[in-house]
Amino acid sequence: MKQKIKSLLFISLILSLTSTQVFAMGSRRPKVPPTPTPTTPKPPVPAPTPTPPNVPVGPYVDQISELAATSACANYSWKNRGRAPAGYIKGVALSFARSLCRLNSYVQNPSPLALIMSAADSHNDSKDALTHYANNFVTLPIQLNVAGVEPLRALYVLGMGLGMRESSGTYCEGWDTSAGSNRPSSAAEAGLFQTSYDSMKASVELSNLYTEYKSTANSRCFLNVFKEGASCKTSTTLGTGAGADYQVYNKACPAFATEYAMTMLRIKRYHYGPINRLEAEVKPQCDQLLKDVQELVNNDPQMACLDIF
Repeated sequence: MKQKIKSLLFISLILSLTSTQVFAMGSRRPKVPPTPTPTTPKPPVPAPTPTPPNVPVGPYVDQISELAATSACANYSWKNRGRAPAGYIKGVALSFARSLCRLNSYVQNPSPLALIMSAADSHNDSKDALTHYANNFVTLPIQLNVAGVEPLRALYVLGMGLGMRESSGTYCEGWDTSAGSNRPSSAAEAGLFQTSYDSMKASVELSNLYTEYKSTANSRCFLNVFKEGASCKTSTTLGTGAGADYQVYNKACPAFATEYAMTMLRIKRYHYGPINRLEAEVKPQCDQLLKDVQELVNNDPQMACLDIF
């Protein structure tokens, strides 16, 4: 019996030594890999949308309107007229910017219309309003003897005063009933500056401007801008035909009426009684406004002119 027990102990010892040797030689039980924690995939980041070429990225019409609304020019009380309708100062400022674009946006080839408006003082007092008003610009001061933006800005400063004398800044002003109705429709005044159709023969560029505006979108007229604060009376059209059509359009498209009148001031100033009598005021407040507009446009002429033009 003792011998059997010894035999069993011996076998147990042998098995124990074998097991220890196996693990000592590097055998390992296989490890179970950890279960990965599920993650929510992130959505892909969309690529930025490229800006289409030749699309204006700045609301320059709004910026110019804001400059005008907050200017000292807008707050000025014009002699015998009071403050201008808010839309008048804004609209003339926008029209100045458009004329500036005609001159500077494509400076290699400025439009013939821009060359008329921006010409140096012609020293022809019988035709050129800048010559007629030259003494008024000395004190601002604005340089008139060199063609370019200075004469153009002077022209619009004078134009602001003219519009206040002619219509109190009201875009829809009709023909002058005090002048009588016994005249052709071509002689009837209309709009902001009370210009008549018979003036168009003064330059081919005037008829070209008329055609340009009539063949493009109505939005170029800035009518909604000029309407602000204006009070329109019921007005009739004198006569029929081309002169009557011009009267209607002059009231419906005040941006056209403005650029047309500014051109007329350089070549046929005697069309306007307040200019002949030196009644149109030239105000430094309005010059400063147009300087601010000029700076805004010149900072980014390509985008500004795409928006304004």
